[in-house]
Amino acid sequence: LAAYAHSVSRKEGPTALIFSRQNLDQNNDMSAAERRTGTLKGAYIAKKETADLDLIIIATGSEVQHALKVAADMPGARVVSMPCMSLYERQSAEYKESILPSACTKRVSMEAGVTDLWYKYVGTEGKTVGVDRFGFSAPGDIVMKELGMTPENLKSVIDTM
Repeated sequence: LAAYAHSVSRKEGPTALIFSRQNLDQNNDMSAAERRTGTLKGAYIAKKETADLDLIIIATGSEVQHALKVAADMPGARVVSMPCMSLYERQSAEYKESILPSACTKRVSMEAGVTDLWYKYVGTEGKTVGVDRFGFSAPGDIVMKELGMTPENLKSVIDTM
């Protein structure tokens, strides 16, 4: 709902709303109001670490569910949902630092899209899980598994860091 509200109130350019055909796990650990507020800022903490922060997983769209699954057993992991990079970039430096603290350089991103844009957020020490190719067609669950958009693959990438 937050993305829709933003799209109808935005006057300075076009907006794209992208929907999923997949059944997605919902993050019921956060209220809808918290998710809405964070979405309107472009990024928010979907799961806060319960120990010293040692890893940030940044995900968008349907990949957030995989990040949450992997981070569930990692007390020092934070999951950041980043539905809109451009909105996030318009936030104050203080807000951006509160979401992606510069002190934590162990970062990984996950998006079923190209990886190039994520290096700005994961840095030179980080890793990206994404799709840098085109042309694979099959039922959604098969495509996602084949392209590495699974919690198991995300965990294996994290284990190499």
